[in-house]
Amino acid sequence: MEETLTHPMAGSITGQYFVNDDDTVKVPAIYFMPEVFKNVCSDLASYKWNEADFLVATYLKNGTHFIWEVMTMLINGSAEYIGASKKELMIDALPVKESAKVFPSPRVFNTHYRTDVLPAEFRKAKTVVVMRNPKDTCISYYYHVKNIMGRKSSAPPEIGKMSFQQFLRMFLDDKDVPYGTYFEYIEYMWSLRAEPNVLLIFYEDLKLDPVETIQKVNEFMGTDRSPELVQQIAEATDFSKMKKGKTGGPAAEELLKIIKAQNLDEKEIVERMNKINTQIYRKGKIGDWKNHFTVADNERFDHFLADWEGGRDIPFKY
Repeated sequence: MEETLTHPMAGSITGQYFVNDDDTVKVPAIYFMPEVFKNVCSDLASYKWNEADFLVATYLKNGTHFIWEVMTMLINGSAEYIGASKKELMIDALPVKESAKVFPSPRVFNTHYRTDVLPAEFRKAKTVVVMRNPKDTCISYYYHVKNIMGRKSSAPPEIGKMSFQQFLRMFLDDKDVPYGTYFEYIEYMWSLRAEPNVLLIFYEDLKLDPVETIQKVNEFMGTDRSPELVQQIAEATDFSKMKKGKTGGPAAEELLKIIKAQNLDEKEIVERMNKINTQIYRKGKIGDWKNHFTVADNERFDHFLADWEGGRDIPFKY
């Protein structure tokens, strides 16, 4: 058997965590230099929520870019692609107060943290939760860790070379990973499905029945957009069209302006654009796990799911 690998940003390595109010839930944070992490936490703790804004909460690789684009189009009343990146509104990584420089209210903040470890101000937000089936999440997350985190100079070299079987063990068994395990995240967020300020939808429904699903989001947000615009947004956010639209044309030109404003040299600008183009929008398919799992992998995963009591009532589509 291949050696078991540790996530390069495990909480035991970084010492950085988000915790809930009574300290019963401790979730490893994404890594920052200590001073930056302190500033991010302080900024979140002091932020006063604007009721005109919205929050997207998803686990990694569960359709964050997809739903953020949909919701921002609904706010704007247009199916045109948004030039700026949703990263500008990612409360996990950037000071929330700085977001107004790029996006005035109303706007759509986004996070990969389960909401019970966020300050109370964010828990009262109108929140759209997107869930994706665990097998496709596992495959997409594997490529994210291997191709994005594994290419960082600070990452152990074995991360960029790890096999899927090594990652599968990490995904199923390792709880000391950034944002916590997929399964604990999903189980908690599923428990919020009846809350009046939460709309829970499935990634697969966004793919299979986008018009109906986007209309649910439209009604939840109170944007009251026409059936014609909902249809246009569904067409514009089809994965292949959105990948092309976001990585070329006016949206990409606007993103390029934002990146250039960061005073990077030409090589860094090209690298930043290529990274966004090729790594954020990979495939977005339902059932891609079937192209990667061996029979043994699938049996192991199914055995794990059979023992996962908190997930038995969740109607995943594979």
